[in-house]
Amino acid sequence: MNYKNTLVAKSLTEMGFKDFTDIQKQAIPLIEAGTDLIGHSQTGTGKTAAFTLPFLEKIDYNNPHVQALVICPTRELAVQVQTEIEKIGKYLPQLKTTAIYGGASMHRQIKALKRKPQIVVGTPGRLLDMTNRNLVKLKNLEYLVLDEADEMMKMGFKEDIEKIINQSNTNRQTVMFSATMPKQIVKLTKQYMTNPEMISVVSDEETNSDITQYYYQVQPKHKVDAVTRLLQVYQPKLTLIFCNTKRKVDQVTIALTQKGYNVNKIHGDLSQPSRMQVLESFHQGVLDILVATDVAARGLDIKNVEVVVNYDVPEKPEFYVHRIGRTGRIGNKGLALMMVSGRDKYRIKDIERFTKSSIKKRNIPTPEKIEHVTKQKKIETVTSTIEDKPLTKHQEMAMELLSKHEPVEVVSALLKMAADEIQADQNHADLNAEFKGPKKHAPGQGETRYHFNIGRSDGLSPKELVDTIMKRTRLKNEQINNVIIAKRSSFFTGPSKKHNQIMKSLTNIKILNKKTSIQVAKERGGRRRRKRR
Repeated sequence: MNYKNTLVAKSLTEMGFKDFTDIQKQAIPLIEAGTDLIGHSQTGTGKTAAFTLPFLEKIDYNNPHVQALVICPTRELAVQVQTEIEKIGKYLPQLKTTAIYGGASMHRQIKALKRKPQIVVGTPGRLLDMTNRNLVKLKNLEYLVLDEADEMMKMGFKEDIEKIINQSNTNRQTVMFSATMPKQIVKLTKQYMTNPEMISVVSDEETNSDITQYYYQVQPKHKVDAVTRLLQVYQPKLTLIFCNTKRKVDQVTIALTQKGYNVNKIHGDLSQPSRMQVLESFHQGVLDILVATDVAARGLDIKNVEVVVNYDVPEKPEFYVHRIGRTGRIGNKGLALMMVSGRDKYRIKDIERFTKSSIKKRNIPTPEKIEHVTKQKKIETVTSTIEDKPLTKHQEMAMELLSKHEPVEVVSALLKMAADEIQADQNHADLNAEFKGPKKHAPGQGETRYHFNIGRSDGLSPKELVDTIMKRTRLKNEQINNVIIAKRSSFFTGPSKKHNQIMKSLTNIKILNKKTSIQVAKERGGRRRRKRR
């Protein structure tokens, strides 16, 4: 890659850089000019290189003070950013960087700081601790980066960040990257940035056009079988599977392990060293599949993830954008697959509206389809091996085998030996489920339809509504049916014998800080709408 600094250009070429991404093309000249910058951009668009390249050119390598500080929301992201900076500056002999984050040895990090790094990357809590101890001194700071600023606001780091900023040089250059621009971020930019320029590459309501998106209708009990069939068909090198809860992550990991897959997990209950070890294994391709929660995977920047599987439909549309953004990185093609069960089906439309994209419905492949695809891929592998690789050292053994057995028998035996160790699909049924719209129950069928005056425009999700009903009424999940969230109202069906209990428990309650009312839903049949004149 052509770059003015030949040492940096050498490392960029080794890293596979061919051309700058959109955000790099827009951000680098502005940062080089000393302008404060707000980058409205997603993870995976090349943000780290966008601020690192100018910094490496402007840093005084003879200055012993911290000159550039990068603040990240998570430990994983901090480590990844520092690693990326090290890679870009690989051939700069005087470059020193370090990562500062909680859950790791304070002694080791203090030792690293004593090496006088020019660039420090860290999380707000540990950085504030280090600045308060005067171990990270920011009076000579030249460059400050707030990476994934919106996520740091969501995680409650606003006060920590402001305290860190207030300890830094007021003449610094400030660069901020954020996927969304909530009021807190706007306020932060006005208070701590000087005439910032804003660049927007991908808005939060758009998804990467290089990502193909499909969803599959399947019953919850068949989800694992459905995922394994899809893995057998697509055969991705790296797969990231998202679940909504830590418990589900554990269950899916165990189920896939039992089927012979090379899989591990990350979620909040794992220790920091364990999480880092798992992430490193996945990053290096030692692991084929990683199962994760949204929080644990936040900020992951792992290249070459070919498939993202939404095992659960995400609770919010923006979570979907962050999840599938882990594939289709910087020009590569990606695949996003989503398992949809029961009442979650209608949420596809919400995600499509939010992302301004289409998610196509596909059928889960049958065992016969998988067998056919597997056969074809084996034939292709054998053919390419014959054409591309020298087989001289194996020919003597081949001749010996052929002298004693028929060629078809020899090839069949070798194919059997080379067969995947993944357990065969024991469920030969059609896993595709067709979900019908809500049933219209006539009076006397044992169920009553209820109406709430709160809906999608208030931020209500099916999960939040069902959880509220279960908590207050003590109904079981299976007793709550046909949940529909409209724009300004919501509906559900419950057992008529529990009517008094439902009305008593759900009258004049607050949901999402809104006072609500509940009533029996009116029958819509038999009425004619008046024509407007």
